[in-house]
Amino acid sequence: MNENIPKKRMMRKLIFESLFQLSIKDVKLDNILFTFEKLNEKAHLEESYYLEAKQYIEDIYKNKNEYDALINKYSEGWPVERIGNIEKTVMRIFIYELINKKDIPVKVILNESTELTKTYATQKAAAFVNGIMDKIARSQASIM
Repeated sequence: MNENIPKKRMMRKLIFESLFQLSIKDVKLDNILFTFEKLNEKAHLEESYYLEAKQYIEDIYKNKNEYDALINKYSEGWPVERIGNIEKTVMRIFIYELINKKDIPVKVILNESTELTKTYATQKAAAFVNGIMDKIARSQASIM
């Protein structure tokens, strides 16, 4: 399992970098997948991670408004439009995981969201993301 952690992190990083443009402008799924393909030419994800990453991207693209509504609901006083693009992109990825990846423990999802945020933003941004993700995780746990 530990050998998968760096691979999963790399996969999330490519997903993040591909989806980031979705926060900046109205972009088509084909353009996002093209970006992912170009990034993967350097990263060389194994096929299983490559296919999983494409699934993440397609689902997050399709459900962006639903994920943003969850962010908006739990960000208390921070409308999703005011949240930084890095933070929004990270949260969309991890909302996808909370909803669709029941095999990943919630603590791992929260930790990975914090680490990914720290890679691209500040410690303060990571704490902000962690706080919202924790609220969303608790709400999802009470639903199930």
